[in-house]
Amino acid sequence: MIKNDIFNKDLKEQLKASAKDKIYRFIMADGMIKGAVVHSTRMINEMRSNHETGLLETLILGQAYIAASLICSGLKGKNDRISLTIECSGPIKGLDVEANVFGEVRGYLKTPQIEVDNPEEINSLSHLFGAGFLTVTQYLENASSPYSGQVALEHGSIAEDLANYYVVSEQTPSGFILSVFFDDKEEVKGAGGIFLQAMPGADPEVISEAEKMMLALGSLGELFAGGQTPEEIIQNEFASLKPKFLDSSRVEFFCRCSKDKMTGYLRSLAKEDKNDLLENGPFPVIIRCHNCNSAYQFNKADLMRLAD
Repeated sequence: MIKNDIFNKDLKEQLKASAKDKIYRFIMADGMIKGAVVHSTRMINEMRSNHETGLLETLILGQAYIAASLICSGLKGKNDRISLTIECSGPIKGLDVEANVFGEVRGYLKTPQIEVDNPEEINSLSHLFGAGFLTVTQYLENASSPYSGQVALEHGSIAEDLANYYVVSEQTPSGFILSVFFDDKEEVKGAGGIFLQAMPGADPEVISEAEKMMLALGSLGELFAGGQTPEEIIQNEFASLKPKFLDSSRVEFFCRCSKDKMTGYLRSLAKEDKNDLLENGPFPVIIRCHNCNSAYQFNKADLMRLAD
């Protein structure tokens, strides 16, 4: 992966931002509810830089990145990963995001620039999604094949449609907060999310109480921008449910693409295609990874070696 440097080679700032970006797992209400909270400001800013997204695109793709990282919070196997896919009729067209047990998240929008006729008239992202489907696929190392579940988009909100997915597909009451906070210069200053899920046999009144607390929370990204930590927010906002933190791990915008892998792709091309590239270029030949937008360049000498 070729990741853009958003810190201008300031290693201290990079390490500070990296230390903050984590996912924390917890339980509350005497184990009746499990949850995860993620701080992901650096991840969303690096995603934005690599994909060169505008405000609207950053908001939507950023929410999907946060959602994928939260869904992965319960994975255990060393090769476990999930994919989150949306296909829709609206201007967004759809998105593909995947995350793995190591907290690595990557993915892209189906349309790099969302075209909206009258942006000032948009009062809900649901208009941008339109009709469509949300699909979650789990790739688990102890399963013989991937498990995939799908629901229709009913809300036009990634958070609400994911909650609906868990009720419909897994019969598990769940709730999400997916937050990307921008300042007045349209810079991302805080980003993160919360995922709560009822355990079997949970008291419905406790579930209702947790839901009310989530609704009253406000902008999680703004709280992060103001300096609050994930632990402080969960302990303060859900105090009556007595949260207990279990562990934490990293989360990062990261893709396992490489020039070697792209070389393998070029090597697999038919001989006539390789010859066409050698004759017509243009040079350098640039291959982009759609998941992270890294650009790998190959000059004529590189292609001649592959042809040989």
